[in-house]
Amino acid sequence: MRKATQALRAASFFAMVAVVFSARASDGAHSLQATNGCVACHQKQNDNSVALYADSTHAKSGFNCSRCHGGNTKAADKAAAHAAGFVGKPSVNETLAMCGACHTAQIAMFKNSLHFPDRVGAPRMTCVDCHGAHMVGSVSRDFSFALYCTDCHGLEYLPALPRDFQKLLALTDEEKQMFAKLESAGHKPSSDLLARRKEIRRQIGEIVHATDLRGGLERLSQILKLGDEFKAVVEREAK
Repeated sequence: MRKATQALRAASFFAMVAVVFSARASDGAHSLQATNGCVACHQKQNDNSVALYADSTHAKSGFNCSRCHGGNTKAADKAAAHAAGFVGKPSVNETLAMCGACHTAQIAMFKNSLHFPDRVGAPRMTCVDCHGAHMVGSVSRDFSFALYCTDCHGLEYLPALPRDFQKLLALTDEEKQMFAKLESAGHKPSSDLLARRKEIRRQIGEIVHATDLRGGLERLSQILKLGDEFKAVVEREAK
């Protein structure tokens, strides 16, 4: 029952995000067609993954579809495009291999975490459950990491996360919202602000990827201090 609820919630979330981003990402998707045959073909099929990808960190960084899926992005027909080690719908372990090809440190921590039990040999969750797949780096403004984690933690057999630990997750949501508000007001974030945000995310990511509850609580005050400093800089740059 819990898995069915999670699946329904995830499906609803991705459907909602597809609608939100499809309009604003359409121009980006058109600009990608010239260099990416996958986009040109899938856009003709009204595939929402195109709009999601066009607004993602991966697209903005110049990574094409073959970086994760394999295949040939320059091929003109489906058979050729889906050759060369193509993986369309990766399994959970294939997903980890895809993400781990670049994010080696994060995957190493994750594979030693409680989210990847040795006795099972497969993860309880994958990278895309939190970060998204095609939309990585551009999740909906309404998405909350704190709420997402409590969708499992605190239900049935899993104990709730300590309130202090939840403050770390809430900080991720807060800085995302403040960043969005700053940008919507027409202010370009300074390099200092971007560096502060990156450091906060790095430290929280280390804790979450490793499911390091004790370490998170020990570093709580330090990270929350970084959060307060980040908020002060945002307020200063918003003036």
